[in-house]
Amino acid sequence: MFTRIIGWLFDVYPSGKGITLWLIDREGTKYCASRPFVPSLYMHIAENEERHVAALTKSFPFPVTLYRVVRREIYSNQEWNMLSVNVSDTTQFKNVVWKLERSFPHFVFFNSDIPVPQMFFYETGLFPLAYGEYGIQNGILTEWNLNDSYDSITYTLPPLVTMKLNNRSDFISPKFRKHYQLEVSYEGESFSLEDEEPTNILHSLNRHLQRCDPDIIHTQFGDAILLPMLTSLSAELKIPLQLNRDATAGYFTTKESSYFVYGKIAHKDGAFELAGRWHLDVENSFMMGESGLDGIAEIARLTQLPVQHQSRSTIGTALSSMQLSWAYRNGYLVPAKKREPEDFKSAATLLLADRGGLIFQPKLGFHEQIAELDFVSMYPSIMVQHNVSPETVNCRCCVNETVPELKYAICTERTGIVPSTLKPIVDRRSWYKKEKKRLKKLNDERWHLYDHRQNALKWILVTCFGYLGYKNARFGKIEAHESVNAFSREKILQAKEIAEAQGFEFIHAIVDCMWLKKAGATERDYEQLCAEVTATTKVEISLEGIYKWILFPSSKMDPNIPTANKYVGYYSDDEIKIRGIEVRRRDTPVFIKRMQGEMLEVLKPARDINDVEELVPAMLSKAKEFIELLRSGKANPLELVIKRHITQEADDYKNRSASAEVAKALDEAGIKLAPGEAIEYILVDACLSGRQATGKKKPQKAIPLSLYSFDEGYDIEKYTEMALKAVETLLLPFGWDVEKLRGCLYGFTPKKRKSSERQSTQLELGSFE
Repeated sequence: MFTRIIGWLFDVYPSGKGITLWLIDREGTKYCASRPFVPSLYMHIAENEERHVAALTKSFPFPVTLYRVVRREIYSNQEWNMLSVNVSDTTQFKNVVWKLERSFPHFVFFNSDIPVPQMFFYETGLFPLAYGEYGIQNGILTEWNLNDSYDSITYTLPPLVTMKLNNRSDFISPKFRKHYQLEVSYEGESFSLEDEEPTNILHSLNRHLQRCDPDIIHTQFGDAILLPMLTSLSAELKIPLQLNRDATAGYFTTKESSYFVYGKIAHKDGAFELAGRWHLDVENSFMMGESGLDGIAEIARLTQLPVQHQSRSTIGTALSSMQLSWAYRNGYLVPAKKREPEDFKSAATLLLADRGGLIFQPKLGFHEQIAELDFVSMYPSIMVQHNVSPETVNCRCCVNETVPELKYAICTERTGIVPSTLKPIVDRRSWYKKEKKRLKKLNDERWHLYDHRQNALKWILVTCFGYLGYKNARFGKIEAHESVNAFSREKILQAKEIAEAQGFEFIHAIVDCMWLKKAGATERDYEQLCAEVTATTKVEISLEGIYKWILFPSSKMDPNIPTANKYVGYYSDDEIKIRGIEVRRRDTPVFIKRMQGEMLEVLKPARDINDVEELVPAMLSKAKEFIELLRSGKANPLELVIKRHITQEADDYKNRSASAEVAKALDEAGIKLAPGEAIEYILVDACLSGRQATGKKKPQKAIPLSLYSFDEGYDIEKYTEMALKAVETLLLPFGWDVEKLRGCLYGFTPKKRKSSERQSTQLELGSFE
């Protein structure tokens, strides 16, 4: 029987039939079909060695065929004679690769580590959520005619049914629970599955799954906790769980992992993906938190990564998939591992090359009428404009000295894989941003959709530069990374010289943005400056805004040293911009954030530094309210929770830091955490605690939130110190350091500061009581 469907490609995964696909039509009806598919990998191996591969492949219980093909290698841009290994069972592709790599460790593999669904998309030209006409003959997808393309901007999504499956809302994360109280929500209703026998919980959940038949199951900690717990219970009680829409398929799972990134240890939960439905875990999806389903769909279509996999992938994986797709479309082999070593350099070249973007030291304190100018996607634009790519920098065909300072050559014969994949993203995001701005003025709700999409694209552009220099990136090369930095240094210096030549005072700059000032300068003057800088550097720079006032605070280590990446200020339209200070930091307790945030709200009416100074008493008054509440012992402990990430397993800690004590306490309670996982705790007084009545020093100075009871109290002195430092961040330019604040806000009267000290205010306690 032949069925024709007009709708969207919803899900794909490997199966015994090749590839299983799910489609959704315009009425929301779901269809399942299969498509024969034989994934292939390539080996660069001499013909006289081919017989050893053939002998190994005969040991598999399914057909694995070999034949010779010619494919183009990306770095040399030459055709190579390759051995193609074709695996008839898509579910066994990874096992075949594993055995071949172990048996032939000295040979080069290509296309071998690409997941089968991605390979299917690359070879067929299909992509997630592709809209078009699909023909199914006796359960097999035989034809399709797309009315869509992966880079379309005006696409729509199918009608999707959503169910939420979560642990009941509480202040304790599900990760730190031993017992779970489940809630199921759909169609505007919520159902509690608590206080039931395990058998009843599974039957009840199955009834809800049948009734709702969701396309998407939203969870919180579903990957790490909820779904593994439910499926384990299902196996133990021998009650099939209907999480999958495809009853013949298993679950697609991966293990959790800990890894180093930018000098810090990070943790990622394993994945728990479903067949025929999407499982989206908001706690295990960066993109879900940043851009929602709109952003995930945008990136999944562009990268040709299945939606569930894309939602859990790093931005580097998304970028890599776009590059793999480009390589497929252009007939290039995809190396399984990074193959290009670092070029030899002289000591002089190393000194020049081993530098990042330019960062200037800001002028400390408050400034008024400062303009911020930002280069638009500077690093991606440099890669596109100058053709910076691993195979084009110091290529094997061109001799030139294109890269400033470093004198590296850049290919003029072909466009590289990196600029080829980045240019559409740069252009696409620019269109979304302009359209979002236009629609917002018209009060058209679609501006939210375009905002989510452009935000998702932003993260690819933000990370593409780092990925270019990542040691394991298959299309990465350190010389390409160094070239981008060299071009960026040249362009920010060109911008600085142009601005100073026109009489603008240079206040600060960080890599791709700068802060300028000129008496009497208007918005038009700054826009004309932007036009000249853009014309000279060939990278667009725009006026981000003009600040009424901006503060560049000092370092916590030395009040005379500025910090380059911390600032706060109000634009002329009363929009605030905050970077790096306590209210913006993830590890700052909510109580301290609220205090500093309300202090900044006091400054909203200030038009210049004089107005800011006049509002200092009001800011101190606001701080006094919070500190008095804190010192009374009546602050809400849940607003004092501190969030950190552990760097090692509990038994490996040798010190008695707060993180070490919390990790050990959780471990003793039976809660096992891996390095990089987040912990939440409250600092408690080491001597005065509801747990001890002996008066001796308490073993713990920090208690995990999941083990905390309200009679524990909190460490008043430590939290007061945090609050004072947050106040000092804003008021130190007016002479209010921690010691003076301590005396003024509670306790003793501080010594008067010398009247000659600049921006000092002489305030008595009574002036703000």
